[in-house]
Amino acid sequence: MSLSRVLVGVKRVVDYAVKIRVKPDGSGVDKTNVKMSMNPFCEIAVEESVRLKERGLAQEVVAMTIGPSQNMDTIRTALAMGADRGIHVVCDQDLEPLAVSKVFQAIVQKEKPQAVILGKQAIDDDCNQTGQMLAGLLDWPQV
Repeated sequence: MSLSRVLVGVKRVVDYAVKIRVKPDGSGVDKTNVKMSMNPFCEIAVEESVRLKERGLAQEVVAMTIGPSQNMDTIRTALAMGADRGIHVVCDQDLEPLAVSKVFQAIVQKEKPQAVILGKQAIDDDCNQTGQMLAGLLDWPQV
């Protein structure tokens, strides 16, 4: 069985090697002048998607991110890793997992991938909810 298209989610987070600083008011992480990179679990998802393509099990890998214009760096990284193209949904707000899942749902309905591969969780919020919510919204199985 060959998948014609695989959609893979990629998230931009504070680099795992950076020592984070808390904002003076305690409201979150100070991201000023902090190195950002692709979430390590998203890197694994991209690598596996590219492996599917290399083995002839997928024809196209599409990387998708949601966020501000700086997220294009994350798309570029995915393209350098072997993704065929990228989709950047520009949004300047922090989104909760359900909102992210609904954006993914809209892209899935438009792009018609046969599989969606997401990292197990993001290292910034550790929610581990988007994949499950997206599967529920699409009425697709989730593993």
